[in-house]
Amino acid sequence: MSRQNQTFKAATNQAMDLFSGLEPGSELGTEAELCEQLAISRTTARNVLSHLAGLGILEWEGRRKVLLRAPTVADRFPPEDVALPAERAEHQFHEWILRTDLPPNAQIHESELARQLGISVALVRDLLQNFRVSGLSREPQQTLDVSRFTRDYALEMCDMRELIEREAMRRLCADPDHPALPRMIEMERLHINLLARDDSAMTEFPALDARFHRLVCAAARNRFYDEFAHRISIIVHYHYQWNKRDETVRNREAIREHLAVIQAVLQGRSDEAREAFDQHLQTARETLLASVNWS
Repeated sequence: MSRQNQTFKAATNQAMDLFSGLEPGSELGTEAELCEQLAISRTTARNVLSHLAGLGILEWEGRRKVLLRAPTVADRFPPEDVALPAERAEHQFHEWILRTDLPPNAQIHESELARQLGISVALVRDLLQNFRVSGLSREPQQTLDVSRFTRDYALEMCDMRELIEREAMRRLCADPDHPALPRMIEMERLHINLLARDDSAMTEFPALDARFHRLVCAAARNRFYDEFAHRISIIVHYHYQWNKRDETVRNREAIREHLAVIQAVLQGRSDEAREAFDQHLQTARETLLASVNWS
Protein backbone atom coordinates (compact mmCIF):
# COMPACT_ATOMS: atom_id res chain seq x y z
CA MET A 1 0.00 0.00 0.00
CA SER A 2 1.35 3.44 -0.92
CA ARG A 3 1.93 5.97 1.83
CA GLN A 4 -0.54 8.33 0.11
CA ASN A 5 -3.31 5.72 0.12
CA GLN A 6 -2.53 4.88 3.73
CA THR A 7 -2.80 8.56 4.72
CA PHE A 8 -6.18 8.82 2.98
CA LYS A 9 -7.57 5.75 4.76
CA ALA A 10 -6.29 6.85 8.16
CA ALA A 11 -7.73 10.34 7.64
CA THR A 12 -11.08 8.86 6.59
CA ASN A 13 -11.30 6.87 9.82
CA GLN A 14 -10.32 9.95 11.83
CA ALA A 15 -12.96 12.05 10.06
CA MET A 16 -15.59 9.45 10.97
CA ASP A 17 -14.46 9.69 14.59
CA LEU A 18 -14.97 13.47 14.41
CA PHE A 19 -18.44 13.16 12.89
CA SER A 20 -19.70 10.24 14.99
CA GLY A 21 -20.73 12.49 17.89
CA LEU A 22 -22.83 14.82 15.71
CA GLU A 23 -26.54 14.62 15.02
CA PRO A 24 -27.72 13.88 11.46
CA GLY A 25 -28.48 17.18 9.77
CA SER A 26 -25.51 18.93 11.39
CA GLU A 27 -23.58 21.35 9.19
CA LEU A 28 -19.93 20.34 8.92
CA GLY A 29 -16.96 22.68 8.91
CA THR A 30 -14.89 23.93 6.01
CA GLU A 31 -12.23 21.96 4.18
CA ALA A 32 -9.58 24.16 5.80
CA GLU A 33 -10.90 23.26 9.25
CA LEU A 34 -10.85 19.55 8.40
CA CYS A 35 -7.26 19.89 7.15
CA GLU A 36 -6.24 21.51 10.43
CA GLN A 37 -8.08 19.00 12.61
CA LEU A 38 -6.60 15.97 10.84
CA ALA A 39 -3.24 17.48 9.82
CA ILE A 40 -3.80 16.58 6.17
CA SER A 41 -3.54 18.36 2.81
CA ARG A 42 -6.47 20.01 1.02
CA THR A 43 -6.35 17.29 -1.65
CA THR A 44 -6.58 14.51 0.94
CA ALA A 45 -9.43 16.33 2.70
CA ARG A 46 -11.38 16.50 -0.55
CA ASN A 47 -10.77 12.81 -1.21
CA VAL A 48 -12.02 11.99 2.29
CA LEU A 49 -15.18 14.08 1.84
CA SER A 50 -15.83 12.54 -1.55
CA HIS A 51 -15.46 9.03 -0.12
CA LEU A 52 -17.82 9.78 2.79
CA ALA A 53 -20.34 11.31 0.43
CA GLY A 54 -20.19 8.16 -1.69
CA LEU A 55 -20.99 6.09 1.42
CA GLY A 56 -24.02 8.28 2.10
CA ILE A 57 -22.58 9.59 5.36
CA LEU A 58 -22.67 13.21 4.24
CA GLU A 59 -24.01 15.43 1.49
CA TRP A 60 -21.48 17.74 -0.16
CA GLU A 61 -22.53 20.50 -2.49
CA GLY A 62 -20.08 23.32 -3.02
CA ARG A 63 -19.16 24.81 0.33
CA ARG A 64 -22.10 23.17 2.12
CA LYS A 65 -21.53 19.84 3.84
CA VAL A 66 -24.27 18.17 5.89
CA LEU A 67 -24.06 14.98 7.94
CA LEU A 68 -26.73 12.52 6.76
CA ARG A 69 -26.09 9.66 9.18
CA ALA A 70 -23.66 8.47 11.82
CA PRO A 71 -20.73 6.38 10.54
CA THR A 72 -20.80 2.67 11.41
CA VAL A 73 -18.06 0.14 12.06
CA ALA A 74 -18.64 -1.27 8.57
CA ASP A 75 -17.81 2.13 7.02
CA ARG A 76 -14.32 2.18 8.51
CA PHE A 77 -11.13 0.93 6.90
CA PRO A 78 -9.70 -2.01 8.93
CA PRO A 79 -6.74 -1.28 11.24
CA GLU A 80 -4.30 -3.21 9.05
CA ASP A 81 -5.07 -0.85 6.15
CA VAL A 82 -4.12 2.30 8.05
CA ALA A 83 -1.14 1.08 10.07
CA LEU A 84 2.49 1.83 9.26
CA PRO A 85 4.74 -1.20 8.53
CA ALA A 86 6.11 -1.22 12.08
CA GLU A 87 2.58 -1.01 13.50
CA ARG A 88 1.41 -3.86 11.26
CA ALA A 89 4.38 -5.94 12.38
CA GLU A 90 3.53 -5.26 16.01
CA HIS A 91 -0.07 -6.32 15.38
CA GLN A 92 1.11 -9.57 13.75
CA PHE A 93 3.47 -10.24 16.67
CA HIS A 94 0.68 -9.52 19.13
CA GLU A 95 -1.69 -11.94 17.41
CA TRP A 96 1.06 -14.58 17.22
CA ILE A 97 1.59 -14.42 20.99
CA LEU A 98 -2.16 -14.72 21.61
CA ARG A 99 -2.66 -17.67 19.24
CA THR A 100 0.56 -19.65 19.74
CA ASP A 101 0.63 -22.27 22.46
CA LEU A 102 4.12 -21.56 23.79
CA PRO A 103 5.10 -23.47 26.95
CA PRO A 104 6.76 -21.87 30.01
CA ASN A 105 10.42 -20.98 29.48
CA ALA A 106 9.97 -21.13 25.72
CA GLN A 107 12.59 -19.68 23.43
CA ILE A 108 12.39 -19.06 19.70
CA HIS A 109 15.05 -17.86 17.31
CA GLU A 110 14.67 -14.41 15.70
CA SER A 111 14.89 -15.81 12.19
CA GLU A 112 12.18 -18.40 12.90
CA LEU A 113 9.89 -15.74 14.36
CA ALA A 114 10.51 -13.51 11.31
CA ARG A 115 9.61 -16.44 9.04
CA GLN A 116 6.40 -17.19 10.93
CA LEU A 117 5.30 -13.55 10.91
CA GLY A 118 6.42 -12.90 7.34
CA ILE A 119 8.48 -9.85 8.34
CA SER A 120 12.17 -8.94 8.37
CA VAL A 121 14.57 -9.95 11.13
CA ALA A 122 15.25 -6.23 11.67
CA LEU A 123 11.57 -5.65 12.47
CA VAL A 124 11.60 -8.62 14.85
CA ARG A 125 14.56 -7.12 16.71
CA ASP A 126 12.77 -3.79 17.03
CA LEU A 127 9.66 -5.56 18.35
CA LEU A 128 11.60 -7.48 20.98
CA GLN A 129 13.29 -4.29 22.12
CA ASN A 130 9.91 -2.57 22.45
CA PHE A 131 8.42 -5.47 24.40
CA ARG A 132 11.19 -5.84 27.00
CA VAL A 133 8.89 -4.20 29.56
CA SER A 134 6.36 -6.99 28.95
CA GLY A 135 8.64 -9.68 30.32
CA LEU A 136 9.99 -10.69 26.92
CA SER A 137 13.64 -10.23 26.09
CA ARG A 138 16.10 -10.71 23.26
CA GLU A 139 18.99 -12.90 24.30
CA PRO A 140 22.56 -12.65 22.90
CA GLN A 141 21.93 -15.79 20.84
CA GLN A 142 19.19 -13.94 18.90
CA THR A 143 16.38 -15.80 20.66
CA LEU A 144 13.16 -14.62 22.25
CA ASP A 145 13.04 -15.46 25.96
CA VAL A 146 9.52 -15.53 27.45
CA SER A 147 10.32 -16.83 30.92
CA ARG A 148 11.03 -13.67 32.94
CA PHE A 149 7.79 -13.22 34.84
CA THR A 150 7.51 -13.13 38.63
CA ARG A 151 4.58 -12.91 41.02
CA ASP A 152 5.65 -9.42 42.09
CA TYR A 153 5.76 -8.33 38.43
CA ALA A 154 2.24 -9.72 37.92
CA LEU A 155 0.86 -7.89 40.96
CA GLU A 156 2.43 -4.59 39.90
CA MET A 157 1.02 -5.03 36.41
CA CYS A 158 -2.48 -5.72 37.76
CA ASP A 159 -2.31 -2.62 39.96
CA MET A 160 -1.40 -0.45 36.98
CA ARG A 161 -4.00 -2.09 34.75
CA GLU A 162 -6.76 -1.36 37.23
CA LEU A 163 -5.74 2.29 37.65
CA ILE A 164 -5.69 2.94 33.91
CA GLU A 165 -8.68 0.90 32.77
CA ARG A 166 -10.98 2.08 35.57
CA GLU A 167 -10.28 5.68 34.59
CA ALA A 168 -10.86 4.85 30.92
CA MET A 169 -14.20 3.20 31.79
CA ARG A 170 -15.19 6.24 33.87
CA ARG A 171 -14.60 8.51 30.88
CA LEU A 172 -16.52 6.18 28.57
CA CYS A 173 -19.52 6.08 30.91
CA ALA A 174 -19.46 9.84 31.48
CA ASP A 175 -20.17 10.66 27.82
CA PRO A 176 -23.53 9.43 26.45
CA ASP A 177 -22.38 10.35 22.92
CA HIS A 178 -18.88 8.87 23.16
CA PRO A 179 -17.51 7.95 19.69
CA ALA A 180 -16.51 4.51 21.01
CA LEU A 181 -20.15 3.47 21.47
CA PRO A 182 -20.69 2.28 17.85
CA ARG A 183 -17.69 0.00 18.26
CA MET A 184 -19.18 -1.26 21.54
CA ILE A 185 -22.23 -2.39 19.57
CA GLU A 186 -19.99 -4.42 17.27
CA MET A 187 -18.11 -5.74 20.31
CA GLU A 188 -21.40 -6.96 21.80
CA ARG A 189 -22.20 -8.86 18.60
CA LEU A 190 -18.78 -10.53 18.52
CA HIS A 191 -19.08 -11.65 22.14
CA ILE A 192 -22.59 -13.06 21.70
CA ASN A 193 -21.53 -14.96 18.59
CA LEU A 194 -18.45 -16.46 20.27
CA LEU A 195 -20.40 -17.46 23.39
CA ALA A 196 -22.89 -19.37 21.20
CA ARG A 197 -20.18 -21.50 19.59
CA ASP A 198 -18.74 -24.78 20.87
CA ASP A 199 -15.78 -25.15 23.21
CA SER A 200 -13.24 -25.47 20.39
CA ALA A 201 -13.93 -21.82 19.49
CA MET A 202 -12.78 -20.60 22.92
CA THR A 203 -9.21 -20.44 21.62
CA GLU A 204 -10.37 -17.28 19.81
CA PHE A 205 -11.16 -15.53 23.06
CA PRO A 206 -7.69 -14.09 23.87
CA ALA A 207 -7.70 -11.98 20.70
CA LEU A 208 -11.26 -10.78 21.39
CA ASP A 209 -10.38 -10.02 25.01
CA ALA A 210 -7.44 -7.94 23.85
CA ARG A 211 -9.72 -6.00 21.46
CA PHE A 212 -12.22 -5.32 24.22
CA HIS A 213 -9.64 -3.96 26.65
CA ARG A 214 -7.95 -1.92 23.93
CA LEU A 215 -11.32 -0.38 23.09
CA VAL A 216 -11.86 0.54 26.74
CA CYS A 217 -8.40 2.11 26.94
CA ALA A 218 -8.93 3.96 23.65
CA ALA A 219 -12.09 5.53 25.12
CA ALA A 220 -9.85 7.62 27.38
CA ARG A 221 -8.33 9.27 24.28
CA ASN A 222 -4.87 9.08 25.83
CA ARG A 223 -2.03 7.66 23.73
CA PHE A 224 -0.25 6.31 26.81
CA TYR A 225 -3.33 4.28 27.73
CA ASP A 226 -3.34 2.84 24.21
CA GLU A 227 0.32 1.85 24.51
CA PHE A 228 -0.34 0.13 27.83
CA ALA A 229 -3.31 -1.79 26.41
CA HIS A 230 -1.11 -3.35 23.68
CA ARG A 231 1.48 -4.48 26.21
CA ILE A 232 -0.92 -5.81 28.81
CA SER A 233 -2.67 -8.28 26.53
CA ILE A 234 0.60 -9.98 25.62
CA ILE A 235 1.55 -10.38 29.29
CA VAL A 236 -1.87 -11.55 30.38
CA HIS A 237 -2.70 -14.02 27.64
CA TYR A 238 0.72 -15.56 27.21
CA HIS A 239 0.74 -16.54 30.88
CA TYR A 240 -2.94 -17.54 30.94
CA GLN A 241 -2.01 -20.26 28.45
CA TRP A 242 0.31 -21.98 30.90
CA ASN A 243 -2.50 -23.61 32.89
CA LYS A 244 -4.95 -25.33 30.55
CA ARG A 245 -6.99 -27.04 33.26
CA ASP A 246 -10.06 -24.74 33.19
CA GLU A 247 -9.29 -22.61 30.15
CA THR A 248 -12.64 -23.08 28.42
CA VAL A 249 -14.66 -22.40 31.57
CA ARG A 250 -12.76 -19.23 32.44
CA ASN A 251 -12.96 -17.94 28.87
CA ARG A 252 -16.73 -18.38 28.80
CA GLU A 253 -17.05 -16.65 32.16
CA ALA A 254 -14.90 -13.75 30.93
CA ILE A 255 -17.13 -13.39 27.85
CA ARG A 256 -20.18 -13.14 30.11
CA GLU A 257 -18.43 -10.55 32.27
CA HIS A 258 -17.53 -8.52 29.17
CA LEU A 259 -21.14 -8.67 27.98
CA ALA A 260 -22.42 -7.42 31.34
CA VAL A 261 -20.12 -4.39 31.00
CA ILE A 262 -20.86 -3.77 27.33
CA GLN A 263 -24.64 -3.98 27.69
CA ALA A 264 -24.68 -1.71 30.74
CA VAL A 265 -22.58 0.86 28.84
CA LEU A 266 -24.85 0.71 25.77
CA GLN A 267 -27.98 1.08 27.89
CA GLY A 268 -26.59 4.08 29.77
CA ARG A 269 -26.43 2.31 33.14
CA SER A 270 -23.10 3.90 34.09
CA ASP A 271 -22.89 2.85 37.75
CA GLU A 272 -23.72 -0.74 36.85
CA ALA A 273 -21.19 -0.73 34.00
CA ARG A 274 -18.39 0.49 36.25
CA GLU A 275 -19.31 -2.00 38.99
CA ALA A 276 -19.35 -4.87 36.47
CA PHE A 277 -16.02 -3.73 35.06
CA ASP A 278 -14.45 -3.60 38.53
CA GLN A 279 -15.64 -7.17 39.09
CA HIS A 280 -14.14 -8.25 35.77
CA LEU A 281 -10.77 -6.71 36.63
CA GLN A 282 -10.78 -8.55 39.96
CA THR A 283 -11.59 -11.83 38.20
CA ALA A 284 -8.80 -11.17 35.68
CA ARG A 285 -6.33 -10.62 38.52
CA GLU A 286 -7.34 -13.84 40.25
CA THR A 287 -7.23 -15.81 37.00
CA LEU A 288 -3.75 -14.60 36.12
CA LEU A 289 -2.34 -15.40 39.55
CA ALA A 290 -3.95 -18.86 39.45
CA SER A 291 -2.79 -19.61 35.90
CA VAL A 292 0.95 -19.12 36.18
CA ASN A 293 3.24 -21.89 37.34
CA TRP A 294 5.26 -19.73 39.74
CA SER A 295 7.68 -22.52 40.56
